[in-house]
Amino acid sequence: MRLVFFALTLLVSAGLLGSAAEPLEVDGWEVLHVPAPPFEVGSLAGERLRLADLAGRVVVADFWASWCAPCVHELPELAAYHRRLKGRTDVALLSLNVGEDRATVLAFLKKTALDFPVYFGDGLIEPYGLSGFPTKLILDLRKRAPDGSFVIRYRREGLTTVASIEGRVAALLAEEP
Repeated sequence: MRLVFFALTLLVSAGLLGSAAEPLEVDGWEVLHVPAPPFEVGSLAGERLRLADLAGRVVVADFWASWCAPCVHELPELAAYHRRLKGRTDVALLSLNVGEDRATVLAFLKKTALDFPVYFGDGLIEPYGLSGFPTKLILDLRKRAPDGSFVIRYRREGLTTVASIEGRVAALLAEEP
């Protein structure tokens, strides 16, 4: 037992496990403070969106696919969340489909009657270190880090409720940018 305590103490002091002031996880979300790689994605409608276009906001990025049962389960609640965010300039939901072509996504959206913009996120899988779906990232684009980048603050893989997303977004908005 003393050996385990000693090893954990060494890891914390080395910064490998964080500190008591900075938890590794909150409410099932991985707590991060890492640069958000810049990107440009295309939508189903052919519009282009760059990360910098969302500057000034907290952005919830949802990575999903129609073959992913938990992803599909979340989409109606996320669509309702997207509608509640309409007109807000401080928070945005970015829906990013991965691994599917335009025709497949259009057919799926028509069948499910979802009404929010969908972008293609295949090019973000590697730079954002995605390995499972659904994955949610919460990015803080309100202020650039000293190196000029924006910051990823939270990450969560698997089924996630909008209430949990709203909790993380509210906590982030309560912080000074």
